Amino acid sequence: MDSPFNDCYQYRRVFNGISNISIDLAQTIALIALIFMAPIETKRNRFTDSEAILRVIAQKWWIVPLTMLLGLTLMFLQESDLQTSPRYFSLTKAYEPLDEAGPLSIVGLDPSLIKPFPSEQNQLSILLNNESQNAILGKINGEVDVTVTRSEPNFSLTSSQGDQGKNQFAFVSYGSSSYSFACVETDPVNCEAAIDAYVAKLVSIRAEATKAGLQNSIKLIDSLLSTPKNISTAASEKLSLQRDALNKSIELVTGTVKLVGISQYSGGAEVTTVNKSTYLFGLVIGLVLGCLILLQLIFSDGKVRGAKQLVNLVGYKQFLGELSAKNQTMSLQHLAAAIQNAHAIKKATVLRLVSIGEDVNSERTTKSLAKVLSCKVVSAGQINSLDAKSLTSTSDSPMILLVKKHRSESSELQNAWTVLEKSGNTILGVILVG
Repeated sequence: MDSPFNDCYQYRRVFNGISNISIDLAQTIALIALIFMAPIETKRNRFTDSEAILRVIAQKWWIVPLTMLLGLTLMFLQESDLQTSPRYFSLTKAYEPLDEAGPLSIVGLDPSLIKPFPSEQNQLSILLNNESQNAILGKINGEVDVTVTRSEPNFSLTSSQGDQGKNQFAFVSYGSSSYSFACVETDPVNCEAAIDAYVAKLVSIRAEATKAGLQNSIKLIDSLLSTPKNISTAASEKLSLQRDALNKSIELVTGTVKLVGISQYSGGAEVTTVNKSTYLFGLVIGLVLGCLILLQLIFSDGKVRGAKQLVNLVGYKQFLGELSAKNQTMSLQHLAAAIQNAHAIKKATVLRLVSIGEDVNSERTTKSLAKVLSCKVVSAGQINSLDAKSLTSTSDSPMILLVKKHRSESSELQNAWTVLEKSGNTILGVILVG
């Protein structure tokens, strides 16, 4: 059997359900109203607003030529390092020594059998030891490094018809050793002086070694002539002639070497050696970077660039007009008409102008508007400078927001609108100051 309390309980559940539905519906309607009544709409894709893109490009176009210039400069610095002269100088000289024992073949002596002392290999070692290098380079200003190399003479295999028709083979050397002096330094004068000093030292060493080799041959001849019983008269006369030739050769020995080749090279890029392709590469890289930076600025730009963008932010009704510096008189007349349409202007009305972001010099604007509207117009300053007392709303003191073109941020406008509206002030609209 159903109890009346059960019926009351059922009615109460139904009533509570209806009440909950009413509350939810009211909250939903309020939320929808809040969405549609929001005065600032910032969710807008900047890349679909061609006017905003063009205005950003018009303001920031200089970034592209600047990055191209930087790319060109960096490539120039990288390749030339601002060098007007080579970074290093390479000088190589080749010398061939004179075979001063060669003429001895006239008197029947084999020049190849007369060996200098020390040998050519040891002469090079003497030239390159620490003592010689200190003596050579001690006269040179600054540090210099010279590399000395010696080439070996060439040999050929020859054959000849010997006694009884037999072939005879022999190794015959042709040419002589040559010396190569290589120097790589920043100053070509030091290289020239250092190589000349090395050559002079080599000439001195060769002269002494050649004389010592000839002197050894003279000692051998003197030893043979001291025992005349063992040699014939003809042989003795020949040895005497050869001894005289050796003595004369010693007097003529100079150790001379002859310059047979020279090569020099200036290394490192200079200002005048940078290729055109390098400049082109720098320009292309700068162009790409400039375009990327410009795209980033377009994407992240939050400044109010024009009237169309401001209308998109605050709506057509809240946009009062644009105050142009070129035609300010007509602009003030149009603004006055828009303000009178938005609010009933009385003599007791006080219009307060609030600057967004950058403080707008509105002294002339306030005087002109006050004259046209026949009311009091005051400049309240920037939104960030207004305290709680200044934000207190009065019965007949609406506010007008001044947005500086290319200076004020849309986020600052949104923040100012929210503060003024939450503080109970009447916002007549927004003026774009060019």
